[in-house]
Amino acid sequence: MRRTGTARVLAVLFIGVVLGIYLHFRQTQWLAHGKAAFLADQARRFDKIAAYHSAPAMLVAGVIFAVLGAGLYELVAAGFARLLPPGSVEE
Repeated sequence: MRRTGTARVLAVLFIGVVLGIYLHFRQTQWLAHGKAAFLADQARRFDKIAAYHSAPAMLVAGVIFAVLGAGLYELVAAGFARLLPPGSVEE
């Protein structure tokens, strides 16, 4: 596999592991607070979203998050590409 291909696979794995650890940490925090606290927080969140829901704002936010996610992925992949030694056959 070429150096960039390996770096991209490592970047996906790294981002996936970091996201998985973050989600697990958040879930254990909510489990410690209990079911009632979780449901109360979700009710507040629903009320906040229901009070103001703008399609154009959501579209702009979605584009911004997509660009940030792709940029983060490319930065991590470039970092891994620099760390990896060059392959035996470079194109």
